[in-house]
Amino acid sequence: MILVGLTLVAGACSPVASVAPPADELSGEDLFVSCAEIFKPGRTIDGKLAVTACHDLDGKARTPQYIRCTDGRHLWRIDATLSENPGWGFTGNVFTASGDLENDPDLADAMIKCRR
Repeated sequence: MILVGLTLVAGACSPVASVAPPADELSGEDLFVSCAEIFKPGRTIDGKLAVTACHDLDGKARTPQYIRCTDGRHLWRIDATLSENPGWGFTGNVFTASGDLENDPDLADAMIKCRR
């Protein structure tokens, strides 16, 4: 039988003061970039930024929705809760504003092409 001894020295481990606010006081705005900045009409969608969380118009952390296409691309659909300029686009392509995502014929065409 082998016995192992462990001695703790009182005061050797003391708590470290934190300068960060408690997690329950943080908002999405404190932690993430605005979804509207990542998905901006006329701007190319950066794949590294697009797949991370961002904050919506109310400052809440969100993860944008996308469709994974059969060729590996992502087709993003950004609604009015995420940006004042809702729209859609493929990663690496220009984000296109759309006033009516539900009835946008170009988005519908992109979705069909995405699944082929």
